[in-house]
Amino acid sequence: MISAITRSRAEEMLRRIKRFSSPGFKKQMAARFGICTEKAIGTPVTTLRLLVKGLPRPDQELAEALWASGIHEARIMASMLADPAQMTREKLDDWVKELNSWDICDLCCNNLFSKVTNPLKLAERWIKREEEFTRRAGFAILCSLAVPRAKTKDEDLLKFLPLIKNHSCDPRPMVYKAVNWALRNIGKKNPRLTPKAIGCAEEILDLYADNKSARWVASNALWELKNPKTKAMVAKRK
Repeated sequence: MISAITRSRAEEMLRRIKRFSSPGFKKQMAARFGICTEKAIGTPVTTLRLLVKGLPRPDQELAEALWASGIHEARIMASMLADPAQMTREKLDDWVKELNSWDICDLCCNNLFSKVTNPLKLAERWIKREEEFTRRAGFAILCSLAVPRAKTKDEDLLKFLPLIKNHSCDPRPMVYKAVNWALRNIGKKNPRLTPKAIGCAEEILDLYADNKSARWVASNALWELKNPKTKAMVAKRK
């Protein structure tokens, strides 16, 4: 139950979000970045970050009130304010079902979903689901957990290579681009994982030689992971 005080706070935050919105930016969101703007009002993410700066965090009740508004930018802000410890399995599933664009999907994963208890289990569960943005969210969580600063163990990331291989042939761009992103992130995390990711990409090319999505996933990953600049950067990581 959301209190009257929290509803009032959420309404004030919505007024602030709308104050910094722009019809021109909303058009740019769709035309330049391919963002679904059906429920957007046109406020940049950089502005949303400034608006939550200084607010006590986490604030689960305010996050839920903002999410309930249905407004694209308010939901992004909700992902910045929510408490990972209070995101139950049911609530996570409810939120992921509402995702309708790559930007809010990836931001929710980076800001919130990757910080819940057992995020790798959540990623695996969502990757195995058929819904487009649920599967993308699973791979986006994996991407967040494979960045260099993340403390995810190598062996835990390696367990996802079969899922990457299996879903590289998903024909939906929102999915196969996330598969590629995850493969590249794993390969760039440290020099121990690079050959494993390269091997996975080469297996994808062998297995799905006639699949356009899989060929792109593998070829693009190989291009980056074998690039001398990438190799030099990764060599400095532990």
